[in-house]
Amino acid sequence: MIINLSGRTALVTASSKGIGFAISKALLDAGANVCICSRSEDNLRAAEKELANSERVFAIAGDIADPEFLKQLVNQAHERFNSIDILVNNSGGPPAGEALSLTEEQWLAAINSNLLSVVRLSSLVIPGMKDNGWGRIVNLTSTAAREPAAGMVLSNVTRAGVAAYTKTLAQEVGPFGITVNTILTGGVLTDRLNSLLERNIKDTGESLQDAIARIEKTIPVRHISTPEEFAATTLFLVSPQASYINGAAIPVDGGASKSIF
Repeated sequence: MIINLSGRTALVTASSKGIGFAISKALLDAGANVCICSRSEDNLRAAEKELANSERVFAIAGDIADPEFLKQLVNQAHERFNSIDILVNNSGGPPAGEALSLTEEQWLAAINSNLLSVVRLSSLVIPGMKDNGWGRIVNLTSTAAREPAAGMVLSNVTRAGVAAYTKTLAQEVGPFGITVNTILTGGVLTDRLNSLLERNIKDTGESLQDAIARIEKTIPVRHISTPEEFAATTLFLVSPQASYINGAAIPVDGGASKSIF
């Protein structure tokens, strides 16, 4: 299957490293213009340089938890490329913690960054998608949205909220040629995964590589996805070929989830 996104413009958040960067590169390679963002100016410029296509890449630093930055991001993307046809909502994971151990400030920060950023950005780009009669929104969450993980309450709650928002929004905007889907992300070999594993093994004496090998044995396909492998699913969902997939919550986890639906 050849996916051609020439003439389309994609906005990918949290896209200077890991999954977000891999998706941005896949979109660029498929012919799309790509807007990337990150809180880190240094990481952003390194990503922009690695993508190596200044005419079709726009990069801006800022925090997606800030509503004013999101408005600036969308406005400048429109000024550069005239439209936003594809939105991939990605965000860094909130800190680990048990339900009764977290402050209200931590809850509000996670809700702002992981849930409300999706709501706000979708609201900003959908009017243009409606005008064009075409659009794709993919929200990256976690398998924790369906099967809550111990010690990850902020992720469990906010990711489940995104999945519910996705399903609702998909029903409302489908008639306008816009699809909205969720990817329930499983393990992907990123800095985020490494930091979670290092937290879990810090008192055990197990090495990071041994921990990865141990986890891979529990996954039916017997490996943890690379960001590039993960990006392929996102690329398909934003393609013209995926026009009948709408409102889905798709686990990309090598079969590790235990739920049927």
